[in-house]
Amino acid sequence: MRPEDTSRRLEDLLGYPREDLDIELKSWLDLSAEGDKANLAQAILALANHGGGYVLVGFQEAGGRWQPDEPRPAHLDRYNQDLINGIVKRYAEPAFHCEVHHVEHPESGAPFPIILVPGGHKVPIRAKRDGPNGNHVRIDTYYIRAPGPESRPIQSGREWDDLIQRCILAAREGLLDSIRTILLGLGPTTAPMAFEDEPGKKLDNWREESTNRWKELLARRLADEQPSRYSHGVWTVAYSVTGDFKQTELDELLEVLRQVKGRETGWPPWWVPTRKGIEPYPYNGVIECWLAEEGVFAGPAHSDFWRASPAGNMFLLRGYQEDEPHEGHRPGTEIEVTLPIWRVGECLLHAQRLAGKLAGASSSVIFQVAWEGLSSRVLAVWDPMRAPLFDEYRSRQGSVASRVVLSADRISETLPELVAILTKPLYEAFGFFKPSPAMIEQELSKMRQRG
Repeated sequence: MRPEDTSRRLEDLLGYPREDLDIELKSWLDLSAEGDKANLAQAILALANHGGGYVLVGFQEAGGRWQPDEPRPAHLDRYNQDLINGIVKRYAEPAFHCEVHHVEHPESGAPFPIILVPGGHKVPIRAKRDGPNGNHVRIDTYYIRAPGPESRPIQSGREWDDLIQRCILAAREGLLDSIRTILLGLGPTTAPMAFEDEPGKKLDNWREESTNRWKELLARRLADEQPSRYSHGVWTVAYSVTGDFKQTELDELLEVLRQVKGRETGWPPWWVPTRKGIEPYPYNGVIECWLAEEGVFAGPAHSDFWRASPAGNMFLLRGYQEDEPHEGHRPGTEIEVTLPIWRVGECLLHAQRLAGKLAGASSSVIFQVAWEGLSSRVLAVWDPMRAPLFDEYRSRQGSVASRVVLSADRISETLPELVAILTKPLYEAFGFFKPSPAMIEQELSKMRQRG
């Protein structure tokens, strides 16, 4: 992952500290003490078996909200990558590698350690020894993240089934990635199904209705914001799950959305916040959420507006990350060459997870993505490790849209091919630019390593 993407993702986590199934918060720990090492090991083991996640250190809960823990230690020398991975090696079987970042809080500027725990393990991770006096971890015990959220030992056959299924899927993905590497350059291995007019019209109506609702809220709540945070353009995703499924109640659908939230980036699509003022709410039979924040996270890339319908319809609108303040980059002038790959990829994976929950393996998804505000922008490379673009690739049109209809259970295994199909019209608008299959494969592989 690009350094600036990692930094932005981790700043997002610090800006809204919260515990979730893939995020655990800890107060300051004395990592010279074996008891605190075992405490941290339990969280890391559980997140690894959950599919990966983050441990944020230096926070305490007060009044239902997470705040920086006081007093701060005089220095953070012990929160280094070697020591953290030494703890993993001591307590985890098999061992694995964690990343450790010291990230400055976006408001106070104080650094906080964040531990990135990888997922995608092909076998379950167990504790290889007891903690002091049997506290926190016990030998040969498998820990998971459970609703609450909490880190605890497996307690049921269903939890074993879920863990084993994750490991099977991880092994399968590794095999499929190897096959794709052999096939690179030979074109897509699958093609989207033929598009049907009636489902397409319904999706278009849903997208138009959702866009009009956003415009209504924008005129009411941010009429005095000049210029608007969205003034340089937005991108949207609308998709519909079709299949034999029973429509859920709104509260049930909200819980499903919590369960299928992605972990590929620090600001996932269709994030379900819990803080008052930005939490989802019911409106005319659907769920709406608008992250119309002020302050540090008032930028276009964080001001999501999304809707979810019990009929299986989803909508997401977001401004461009390229239009956030970046040194040396002027809002409204660029599209970073790899970001569309990441954004479309994580939205497709969200569609697969939701379809699986609502309608099972036999369902299909109609998926549409659109980009607006493209006129006069150029493709840009932000990663200093990536080769620069030697030509200027400029868009002369203002908007682009594309759509596919696909089997939900095949999204993951054909993700590079689907992303290539959906982003092709966007890249073509920039002077016939064509990303290589290897580039798409590599970027999605980086993204999935975080999921």
